[in-house]
Order: sequence, then C-alpha cells, then structure tokens
Amino acid sequence: MRRAIVLGAAALAGSLALALPARAVSRIDYRGSALSPRQVESLAQGALKAPGDSVALEQALGAVVGCLQEMGRLEARAHARWEGGREPRLVIETREGPRYRLGTIVIAAGPSADSARFAEALGLKPGDPAAPRAVAAAIEHSLKNVVDHGYPYAELGVSGWQADSGVVALRLGGALGPLVTVTRARVEGLHVTRRSVAERSLGRIAGQPYQQETALAARDRLAQLGLFRSVTFEGLEGEGDWSKAQLVYRVEEPRYNRVEGAFGMQGRTGTVGMGQLDLGNLLGTGRALSLAWQSRGSGRTDFGARLAEPLLLGTPLRVELALEQQVRDTLYTRTRWGGRMQFMRAAGQKLEAGYEQERVVQSEGTVEEATFQNTLFAVERTTLEPALAPRRGSRVTLRAAQIVRHERLRPFGSRTSSASAIEGNGEWTRAMMSRGALALEAGAAGRFGSQRILPDYERYMVGGAATLRGHDEEQYHVDRFALSRLEWRWFLSRAQRAFLFWDHAWMGTRRAVDRGGARFDTMQKDGVGFGMRLETASGVVGIDYGLEPGRPPLEGKIHLRLVSTF
Repeated sequence: MRRAIVLGAAALAGSLALALPARAVSRIDYRGSALSPRQVESLAQGALKAPGDSVALEQALGAVVGCLQEMGRLEARAHARWEGGREPRLVIETREGPRYRLGTIVIAAGPSADSARFAEALGLKPGDPAAPRAVAAAIEHSLKNVVDHGYPYAELGVSGWQADSGVVALRLGGALGPLVTVTRARVEGLHVTRRSVAERSLGRIAGQPYQQETALAARDRLAQLGLFRSVTFEGLEGEGDWSKAQLVYRVEEPRYNRVEGAFGMQGRTGTVGMGQLDLGNLLGTGRALSLAWQSRGSGRTDFGARLAEPLLLGTPLRVELALEQQVRDTLYTRTRWGGRMQFMRAAGQKLEAGYEQERVVQSEGTVEEATFQNTLFAVERTTLEPALAPRRGSRVTLRAAQIVRHERLRPFGSRTSSASAIEGNGEWTRAMMSRGALALEAGAAGRFGSQRILPDYERYMVGGAATLRGHDEEQYHVDRFALSRLEWRWFLSRAQRAFLFWDHAWMGTRRAVDRGGARFDTMQKDGVGFGMRLETASGVVGIDYGLEPGRPPLEGKIHLRLVSTF
C-alpha cells in the first residue's frame, strides 16, 4: 500500500504528536534527514498500532508533514508503505525540500502608529523559520496585547504569503479600531443585593480605557464579597458610539438568610438543643447578623451575637464584631468580645486576623478572675461543592493564637503568663459511583504555654454532634486532641442523602498529681452511627444516631436538626 500526502493544516496535529512519549518500535523504517527516528516513531504510533488501517496511516503522514512544515520546510512530502510478511514493517520516506525563512514582514493596519502597536508584541523577525503555526501564534499574541490595552475591536490576519527561493514575504492586514472607554459596569442577576454595593466592590472602572486584565480583576473583587454563588464576566456591550462600551457581569445569588434549630437526647445530661438565626445580606447591604443560643445540658448554656461588614472603606476587607457568653453551671462564666478582619484573596480563599478579650469568673477554685488578650490568625481554602451537600472538593483551615493571661488569685495575689494555641482542620470529599461520595474530615488542636496544668475553662471541649458523635456534649475536657470523621454518603437527590459514619478521637490532658507533679493522660474514643438529610417544605431536616462502641443501643445519642433558608 502506498500513500502520498501534503497537508498544510496538519501542522497542529504534528506538533501535538511530538508531545506524546516515544516508545521503542522496531517495525518502522524512516528514510529522511530532517527528523530523528524517535520523532517519526512517536508521530506514527497510531499507524503502528493498527497495521493496514488507511485512516491511521493518513493521520501519521499528516503529522510527519505538519512537523516538517513547522520547521519551515513548506514543500515537504511524505510517502509510506507496509513491507514484510508475519511482522510487517512500516517504511516512511520524506522529501523535505528547501527550508524557508521569513524575509520581509509588512503590517498594513491603517496609520503607521496602528501598525506599530501590532508590531510591538508580534514577536516575528526576518530569518525566523516560515512556520505557519508559529505565525498564527504570533498574530494571536499581538491581538491579545492590543485588546488588553483598550482596542477590543482590533483585527489582524495574513493577507499575503509569497514563497520564493527559500524566503517568504509575509504581509499582515487588519485594523486597530477605536480606543474604547468604559462608561459603566453593569451587574446582572441582582435581586437582593443593592446595586451600589456590587458596583462599589468593582472599583473605579468608568472613564478608564478598556483593559481585559482590569475587567477580570474587577470580577474577582466582586467574587471576594462572598455574597454570590457564582460571578462571571460576560464581556463588552457596545453603545451607539464605538469608542464607548459597558462591562457586563452576571452573578447568581443564593438564599442569604438561614434559621437552624437542633434537639438532642443523650445520657447523663439529658436533652440538649440549639437555635441560630443568620441574616446574611441585611437589606441588600451585604452586612450579616447572627444570633445563636445553645443549651448543652446540666446548666451549660452559650449565647452569641455577630455583626459583619463586607466592605471596609470600600476595600475587599470584611470586618466582624462578636460577643459571646458561656455559662458552665456553678463552675465559671466566660464572656468574650472582639473583632476579626477577613481578606478574600479569591473565591474560596480567605485570610483572617483578629483580636479578642476574654473574662472568666469562677465562684470556687484558686483563680477568682482571669482575663485574656488573644491575637488571632487564620487561613482557609475551600473548593467544596455544592455548599449545602458537598460531593467533591476540599477545605483546609489553619488557625493560630497568641494568648496573654492575667489571673487574680484567691484569697489574694495575681500572676501573668502566656500561651499559644494551634488548630488545623482538613476536609476532603470525593464522588464515588453515580450517587455515592466518601468524605473524610481530620483535625487537631493543642494549647501550649508556661502554665503546665491548664484550668478547665482553657481546655478544649470534645464530644457531641459537632465533634465526636455518639458521646455527650462536651463530655471530655482536654489540652490537645486529634479527630477524624469518616462518612460514606449516598445521595437520594441533590440535597437529600443517607450516610454511615465513624468518628475517632485521640485526646491528651496534663493533670496534677501528689507533691506538685504532673502526668499526661491520653485516651482514644470512637463513635459510629448513621444519619439522614431530608428536604421538607420547612427546610432540610437532619437525623443522626451515634453510639460509642461497646455500649448498648439504647444508650445511643439522637440529634434532630432543621436548617431553613429564605
């Protein structure tokens, strides 16, 4: 079988084929000088795997000719045939012809100043190989450069290609078009958010020459507000005057407000519950207000309020003020207040810094009153989607705090000490099969300082629906812990799912012993169970049942949860 082919458009196929890994093949005989045998073997892999397939052979020859043409051998030809019996051998013969180079390069795009703008980023010069694909790439790069500098209607293409005696006279033609000034930025899809809030986040655009880089940066700033599920740049929309245009963006708003309630039944502490109201976009201003109450049983109650401002002085800085109070029966009462500043680098990436004050009052014990100054730092990156019931993606959070404590002792005296706290959390979700997903959450936290034995109010509380399921709320008070939560999820619909879970926790606590000594106690606990998330007319209902291994089923913990958005 013999085939001869010359394909000018096959340059792209040849270049892509070169990127494939070459394998040693003994059934090919290359007769040419411009390419190496390994290059030809790589280009002809499809034909070698399917001897006798004329389509595969034609594609291989097109790739060889395309590769030669990208070297400037515009008159290249290639022939191929199969020879041999039981082990056929592919013979490829090439006639490369002379190597052409670029001679004169003329740009005819209106006034000389316009041609000069195209030439700035063209990147071609006399003496370069006359490679069709390289010329196309240079034209594309030049166009992108002028478009990014205010000329979105620019056009440039090959108007002349004359090859003679190994030299190509290249002529490019086109038009620069008018310098376009942006009159305004328009945001489509706003129903709740005020237009002034969205436009303020875009920055100063009106009256500036159009630049694609600036338009995309404005899109990112709009996404950094954290108010929208998605933000896209739709492009330019022209006006009656071609030198003026509008930037058009489109957003998708979620439901901003949420009410959450939960009720749980557990062993020694009886019933527990919580309620939380989140108003995520107050009157369309982007401000957020959150009120929370939680009862953890046995006289343990939490209250909290948070207020957030998304744009501090027009910058993409989110400021959050918080006030919290914890009442732990007759043990202690803690009041915490402070503020945090968040910077959204991009959608899903957040940097945070803050300062908090704490005051703890105890009715009994060595310490009568303790005050804390906490300096906080955090970084978070998330790609979980969808947010309500993620099936893929990840989230990583790192937090650190520097703590200075002042204590007033009973009956008299005082002391000052310092400590550091480090927390890390990661969550990975991967879709499995058509409806399944596997989710793993792992986290660790520890407090380190000059005070060897931590008071109870400085320890981490582990246990309950948010940490170690199957155990009572805040059942364990520890200095350090590492926690993993594994779930197998089966999705009944987009938001409805059933799941099995296994939680495992390692916990360590330093405790005082006789004669002023201390020992570090460790323990490991597990929780297993199942749960469901169901969509109802009122919202998403969650039902969890958790049990500590080795306990009878009637001692399991049941948690009911309702999340309603509006």
